[in-house]
Amino acid sequence: MVPTSPSAAPRHSDQHPYTDPAALLLLACSGRKLDRPAPAMDLYQGVMFQSYRAHVRAGGEPAVLILSARHGFLDPAALLKPYEERMSPARADQFLAGLDELVQNTPWPTDVRRVLLAGGKEYRRVMRAAIARRYSARICINEATSGIGMQRSQLGEFLRSVAPTFSDCIGQHGNGMTTFRRYGWLEAGAVVDLRYRAAPAVSAERARVLSLFLGPAGPTAEVEVDRVARGHVKPSPRWVAVTDLAPQSIPPKHMLSKGRPGGPFFWRLYRLEGGGRCLWWGNFSI
Repeated sequence: MVPTSPSAAPRHSDQHPYTDPAALLLLACSGRKLDRPAPAMDLYQGVMFQSYRAHVRAGGEPAVLILSARHGFLDPAALLKPYEERMSPARADQFLAGLDELVQNTPWPTDVRRVLLAGGKEYRRVMRAAIARRYSARICINEATSGIGMQRSQLGEFLRSVAPTFSDCIGQHGNGMTTFRRYGWLEAGAVVDLRYRAAPAVSAERARVLSLFLGPAGPTAEVEVDRVARGHVKPSPRWVAVTDLAPQSIPPKHMLSKGRPGGPFFWRLYRLEGGGRCLWWGNFSI
């Protein structure tokens, strides 16, 4: 009998909204774990999970399923208690004997075109059989093999190959280019840092993302940057490469008590679409 995911560890079948469904990573569980209940991706502390966290790019994550020697395939968000069980040949045979049940109880993504199997040979034996049973169409399957250093390198290469995608169409520019609400980690309404890679000496600016689209030079964001003219702050729209944008940084703590509207450092509160709010730290000289 193949056990399904435990009742204490419900699966969450919805992948991250910026996940690339075409790329699927099957990752074996690890012997090293936290000493407390946690989501599966956080519970496992083995070197391959460390490599995943080090190399995965925000907004460019593959779909991920974790093969547990005790629970079978798990969504990374499934809450688990620490346990001790390894994938022995006999345990792998158990999974294969109940392969239909194992596949049926797994939250598989759709439209998968390439897969990386990462784990020991018994784990990969189960993974190969499950992939063959679940996906009838031909897909590209690679396996992380050889020593652990080579396996980590193969995992890193796979993660770097996963590209962010546009989602949630919101309109068109006058030239016909489709605009989107999201691209990777970026989302319309977000406040981000604008740092021009071509001009590293220029200080970072705060910018509000209005939309995202595929421009002639690649993924592009339409943003607003506030400019001060005659004592008034006015938004200045522009198009910038998404590679020039970074998550908003936090100002030094000693600045928090010194700010005042109209002064060189101050906070501004913006109301975003949908009712949300965000604080934006401004740096203007008036």
